Amino acid sequence: MSDVKYLPRRAVRRPAKQKTTILFKAGNLPSTPEELFRRVFWKSDFLAGEAHNFWKEVKKAEPSGLPIQAWKDWISKRGMSVGQFYNMIHGLVGAGFIEKRDSKWHMSEGFMQELEQMMKVYSSESGYEPKMK
Repeated sequence: MSDVKYLPRRAVRRPAKQKTTILFKAGNLPSTPEELFRRVFWKSDFLAGEAHNFWKEVKKAEPSGLPIQAWKDWISKRGMSVGQFYNMIHGLVGAGFIEKRDSKWHMSEGFMQELEQMMKVYSSESGYEPKMK
């Protein structure tokens, strides 16, 4: 008999890919940024507004980025709970609006890339050409 002991494999923890659900409503096109953010935060108008405001702060902080420690000031000034802030960030990152780099929040092209890819796939399958301005 062999004295070799097999140890159970350890789970390797990788950073989770953040995802979120974006509401598409055929025939009801968003015409304002507020309506766009409501498509991501469709469960809460409050979070939609807060997310839009936070996104604008991240945009203002570019190219250096908004330090991730800013969350403490944000929730105290805005009257948000830690859970609400977490849900807001999860939605913004999951939708591809913002991303974390070097411990700072930055604008992300993820949302646009996803839409562009969807348009390419649909255009290829349907024969319709995208109409972009």
